[in-house]
Amino acid sequence: MAELAPGAEFAGCRIEGVLGRGGMGVVYRATELRLGRPVALKLIAAGADPSARERFEREARAAAAIEHPNVVPVYAAGEEDGHLYLVMRHVPGTDLQALLRREGRLGPGRAADVIAQVADALDAAHAAGLVHRDVKPANVLIAGEHAYLTDFGITRVQSAQTRITSTGEWVGTVDYVSPEQLRGDEVDARSDVYALGCLLHAALTGSPPFRRETVAATISAHLHDPPPRPSETPGVPEAFDAVVARALAKDPDERFASAGSLGRAAIAAATGRPLAPAEDEAPTVRLRAGSPSDAEATAVLPRLPLTLRAPTGPAAGAGEPKRMHRSRGRRRALVATVAALGLPAAAVAAWALSGGGERPANGPLTAEEVRAAAQAFATAYSDEDVTTLRRLLTPGARRVAADGRQDGRPAVVAEYERQFASDRVRRYELSDLRVTAGRVGRAEGRYVVTRAGRPPLRGRVVLGVVRRAGGAAAIALIATEANS
Repeated sequence: MAELAPGAEFAGCRIEGVLGRGGMGVVYRATELRLGRPVALKLIAAGADPSARERFEREARAAAAIEHPNVVPVYAAGEEDGHLYLVMRHVPGTDLQALLRREGRLGPGRAADVIAQVADALDAAHAAGLVHRDVKPANVLIAGEHAYLTDFGITRVQSAQTRITSTGEWVGTVDYVSPEQLRGDEVDARSDVYALGCLLHAALTGSPPFRRETVAATISAHLHDPPPRPSETPGVPEAFDAVVARALAKDPDERFASAGSLGRAAIAAATGRPLAPAEDEAPTVRLRAGSPSDAEATAVLPRLPLTLRAPTGPAAGAGEPKRMHRSRGRRRALVATVAALGLPAAAVAAWALSGGGERPANGPLTAEEVRAAAQAFATAYSDEDVTTLRRLLTPGARRVAADGRQDGRPAVVAEYERQFASDRVRRYELSDLRVTAGRVGRAEGRYVVTRAGRPPLRGRVVLGVVRRAGGAAAIALIATEANS
């Protein structure tokens, strides 16, 4: 289709001029004839297959339902003359890409403010079940001090076309694409968090974090290179280094719990104040409908019928370091403890090996999911499998015991590593397990830890389980009480 000239009519709109061009099509400044209001009309290049068109229409309907001050409203979407189109509010101003091209980079305060606004928009999208998949400067519109996120509704069509061609050329940008998206893995809200981290780095320094001389080198850097430190750019506070590093973690589980958490961390870094734990983990809007945050889970679950007295869990005392046995006895421990839980061995094995089996995108946890999460924890502890324990915990996981309290996954995992270094665990068994389903699941029962050459440890444990953004069950709280 030839470019539309001023005065031409398309999809009930009169073309006034061109706002921008890109690989996916052309954006026109237009007037919606029925209401006489200024709009932006985006025509997407022809050639999308029927399934892509269906996805486009479904995503456009969902995007139109988002009502948020930092999201460009979608007025209409459809197909005409073989072209998919979107009719959106016209936002006078510029976009972040043009702003960075003109100014080089933004001051720390302004960069953090823009990122926080985009983060709020992403939280709203994630709550509606949308993953943007194309967060980049060109899709952030700037009108004075106000930032808008745009291009919802075409992101899945675009991501389907973001591939390397037969000539080795890349269709689309790779500067803001998460490692899992580059690998072709399933993506969720955490991919948008990664892209937002890239956007923060670009706003602070004037350049995306992993830009290299070639597309292949850029992709390799996303997949393998450590995040750069924005403070190496003069005038950028060192506090931003930790924010960008966490946002750009290769493992999605290690990133911020929500886009809003990243936005609040950026504001804290710019203002020089510490980030409160509640700001760190609680999303402004839920990542998924019905998915509680870590903060909510730990607020509900510490009301436990436990009176913490003696040191709990293995290894109350220190001991000589020893070699980790990360995969020892996995199958043995799984079979040994499954009877106590009353769960079919095949089901538990399938859950553990698949990382959680089927993962509903939202909704309350079932009793089976909560029980399986408890079993996976027991199995990983039996095997001294730190990698699996880390994967089972939420970023803000909390351990509460008579020998101390650890907040955050790194601290909890470090405590378990200390325990494994002190005592060789033979088996961690759960019994009398009572499970409660719901948005914040609960598994409560008795534990026995059998150790090599030392008396067993016995007590009670309560596990708080939530559904993380990707749909899988994860443990947000571990509270234990040792028998006196």
